[in-house]
Formats: sequence, structure tokens, C-alpha cells
Amino acid sequence: MSGSASAREFSRYLDAIVELTRQQDSQELLGALLGTLSKSVQARRVSMFALSNPDHDSDFNESNIQHAMVTDLFDAEFGEPRRLGDDPDLVASVCSGKVLSRETPGGRRVVFPIAGRRHVRALLVIEERGGESLPHDLLAKLLQVYSNQTMMLSRSELDPLTGLYNRQTFDDRIRRVAQRAAARRRAADGPVAAGICFALFDIDHFKQVNDQFGHLYGDEVLTLLARLMVQSFRHEDHLFRYGGEEFAVVLANADLAIAGAALERFRRTVEAFAFPQIGHKTVSIGFTALDAGQGVERAVMCADKALYYAKNHGRNQTHCYEALVAEGRLEPVTQTKGDVELF
Repeated sequence: MSGSASAREFSRYLDAIVELTRQQDSQELLGALLGTLSKSVQARRVSMFALSNPDHDSDFNESNIQHAMVTDLFDAEFGEPRRLGDDPDLVASVCSGKVLSRETPGGRRVVFPIAGRRHVRALLVIEERGGESLPHDLLAKLLQVYSNQTMMLSRSELDPLTGLYNRQTFDDRIRRVAQRAAARRRAADGPVAAGICFALFDIDHFKQVNDQFGHLYGDEVLTLLARLMVQSFRHEDHLFRYGGEEFAVVLANADLAIAGAALERFRRTVEAFAFPQIGHKTVSIGFTALDAGQGVERAVMCADKALYYAKNHGRNQTHCYEALVAEGRLEPVTQTKGDVELF
């Protein structure tokens, strides 16, 4: 390779680093990476497969990874979760933590693992078609810069105790899910699966844990509950520690019936789980639909009313706001002043 070609590669590499490190938001960072790759890589297709919450798993190996789910982050509107085990190249790269490269009928397929806190958290897949691209070693280093920047930004987006999204990221995340649902509806030729539901829940009698066992045991309950959430909900659902012992879930592509079934399964999972030293705890859950034109503040108020109905009528229950209103057990929430429409 000529000196001028090497200089061009190095210049593109430095430009990419500058662009990645100037981003202050994880979604903007992802967009910057996609823009960089589109300029630097000659490819038929570029995909970024995110693994379902890998940093909550104890270990990755070829037996338990087969059932992990991945979603193409670059297919922002229509990417659907799929089984990692359906793609042997992805499995091999996750388990080895190394770049995988092989010839294909149309050129070459390269899989770059992207590290998380403890495990591979994503995989960049490039279907090369030839031409002048950044060499694989430079691309691997660029992805390490992206990974480092992602982990740095996540400190402001994630709750440090549970690893779930924190309250500060809630409004932004719920709007992104709503925008994606709206895009699906616009692009669909026929009926599509229903939109979005929002749930709030908290741990029943949590104060007793702190009072009787101390805050360290209380923190362990919160951490273990977060793990149960990760195991119980889908990758496309967004999980939050909403505050204290209160948690929230944004269920994507789910109507009230689907959401109610998923939330009730989760309630039973928590009820059956034995927390070390503590024993069994329960949660009370309230949920509502997020419809086009409905604002975030109103959705929170509706779910909150259903939650407190559950807590005031025996706890360890799952209640739907719309059902409670239809049955005359709750007064409907009126549109809140200053609320912002989702889309």
C-alpha cells in the first residue's frame, strides 16, 4: 500500500474518532458510528446486532448463547429480534470474543465483537463488496473507541445499582419507542400488532426490608428484582428504575391483553422467587396503553392510578387502568395541562 493511501486511511480513522468522541447521547453516538462506517467501508450491508442485556448474564458459552436474542440497531424502524443461535458466525464471535472473517459468494463477511462491561454486548457485521476500506485492524480499534464511549455515556443513562435505565432517560426513551411504533404503522400495508403499553410497579412493604435487615439487603432485593425484569421481558421492552423501589416498563408492540399477560407472568415470577435471607416479596403493578396523541405525563398518571388501586386493594396484583375505568372502579384521568404528545 502506498504512503498516500496509508495517510488517507489514518486521516479517516482520526476523523472517525473525533466524530464518535464528540457525541453526548447514546443514540447520537450510534448514528455517528453508522455515518462513519458508510463513509469508510465498501459494503453491501452493515448491521449492528445488540445482544439482549448480556451484562446481566453470568457467562456466555455455546450452550446458553443459543437462546439469546439480538436486534439490528441499524434497522431502526423495522428491525425485529431474532435468535442469536440462528447465525453460527455471530455465536462463534461472541464465544471467542474475536473478529471472524470468511469468504462468501458475493465477497467477504466480517463479524466484529463489541465489548461491554463483562461480555460481548454487540456485533458489527459487514458484508464486504471490495474497494478501498479501512483495514480490519483499524475498524476493530474504532469499535473499541465506540465501546468505550458507550460505556462512559451509559453512566449517565443507567441506574448504577440495578443496571436499568434511570428516571432521567425515561422521557427520551419512551418517545423513541413511540416514534418507532408510529413508523411501523405508517409503513404497514395491513393491520399491525398493537402499539405500546406502559407499566409502573413497586415492591410491596419494601420499607420493612430496610428496617428489619438493613439497606445492604434492601439493595440486594432491588438488584435481584432488576435481574428478574431482564429475564422476564423482551429486548425491545425498555426497563427503568423509576425511583426508590418503584420500577417502570415500556412494552413495545403490545396491546393491553399482551401487556397484561406479560406483566402478570412477571408478578407471579417475583412472588415465587426466594430472595436470600429475606424470603418472598411481591410487587403491585398498574399499566395503561400509550395511544397516538397521548402524552407521557398522562400515561404515567394513568398507570400510577392503577398501581395505587392494586396497593389499596390487597397488593400483589396487576391492574389495567382502562379496565378499571370501564368497570367504574376508577375515575378517568383528564388530559394534563402542559402535557406533550408522543407523536
